[in-house]
Amino acid sequence: MALNLGVSELFATLAYAVVIATVLFILDDLFIDFVAFVKRLKPRVITTSVLSRMKRAEQKRIAIMIANWKEAEVIGPMIRGNVRGIDYQNYTFFLGVYPNDTATWQEASRLEKLFPDKVVVVVNSQPGPTSKGQMLNEIARQIIASEEKTGVKADLFLMQDSEDVLHPQAFTLLNYYSREADFIQIPVFSFEVPKKSLVGGVYIDEFSESHTKDLLVRQYLGAAIPSAGVGTCMSRHLVMSMMIRQEGQLLKEDTLTEDYHLGIMAKPMGFKSQFICAQLENEKGEREFVATREYFPAKFMASVRQKSRWTLGIAYQGLANLQWMGSTVDRYFLMRDRKGPLCSVLVVLSVLVLIGLAVSRWWAGDIPSALKTNLFATLVSFNALAMVLRVIQRMRAVHLVNGSGQILMVPVRWLVANAVNVLATVKAHRQYKDSQRTGKRPVWIKTDHQLPAHFGAEAEVQIK
Repeated sequence: MALNLGVSELFATLAYAVVIATVLFILDDLFIDFVAFVKRLKPRVITTSVLSRMKRAEQKRIAIMIANWKEAEVIGPMIRGNVRGIDYQNYTFFLGVYPNDTATWQEASRLEKLFPDKVVVVVNSQPGPTSKGQMLNEIARQIIASEEKTGVKADLFLMQDSEDVLHPQAFTLLNYYSREADFIQIPVFSFEVPKKSLVGGVYIDEFSESHTKDLLVRQYLGAAIPSAGVGTCMSRHLVMSMMIRQEGQLLKEDTLTEDYHLGIMAKPMGFKSQFICAQLENEKGEREFVATREYFPAKFMASVRQKSRWTLGIAYQGLANLQWMGSTVDRYFLMRDRKGPLCSVLVVLSVLVLIGLAVSRWWAGDIPSALKTNLFATLVSFNALAMVLRVIQRMRAVHLVNGSGQILMVPVRWLVANAVNVLATVKAHRQYKDSQRTGKRPVWIKTDHQLPAHFGAEAEVQIK
């Protein structure tokens, strides 16, 4: 009986710890909701007349940097489709390839011949895969070195991926707002996926909420704006300053989230950052987001690999590299960025508590007496209601970005997302410990990419 009593008390203590920790995490999210609601933060609307005015601005030269490792199948359609669709003239794609990735190198060279004014191939001095940061650094250095020969300098540097579909007016907006900021991030959204694609749909939910609300709150409160890795535009001044600061590196090569690190560092270096979340509105009142669109991993373990990279880079390497720098607001958002592993631990403990309550009810016919209090009931009720509100908030964001077709799947995908995140945390933790023990950097984790069917079909190519 004493043992059972001891176990009961231990379980009750765990249950209280879990529900209280959940309250704290929920209050964090509710604060973001509160600021967005009170300040009425939402995407800006750009009418056709405003867009016309933006187009009259002098076009700065944009260098689009794309790091490639075994992307022979997608870079052709990506370049052809985007060259056809972009409503802007003064830009060049710089395709970084490795000397030992001959298929990608050959395809990139073919595109360079097909679009001599729009595509330049950059061959890495090192065999692949290195890190994505190393490849992007190589591209940036070769762009700058080539300017001495060509006499043509890039005004803006844009990071994109080999599977990205760019909005036709994205460059117009980046060009226009670069007058005000040295670092600009535009939204990144998933393409529509079948409702049965639960894993792929997770990215619809997460990016819809993050890039139509969370980043707007972050910007309003004056925190640093992290890069999403794509749709990230930098002024020449920022690029050169960062390379001087980091001994020739635009991006840190010892982290898997070099893009995130770049965005966070821009603010303390004195550069102004902006998150431009905008919808174009036509004469009929119809709206569409100016955003980078892409397909995210649709298979469970592929998603775990990708999210483990994000977790490792932001929560573990980010803490080591950035520590708790910046203002109070900056440190608050660094905490939010790094709480993923703690959330995963809390999810596992919550499941264990639920199982324990069920077993206790079934085995002993009742739950521990310490849990039969108004306080515990209130905490559990608050958490339940708040979780419902979180799902509703995410459904609202998904409706804004993707319409009503996906919103009923949000609660189901919420469960899938938790499972992915828990396993990604385990994998990231193991990788970080291994890297500390061996001293080796985690290498570029390859993700299989795809583009929408018929995007960039060769018969439809129109060289601008």
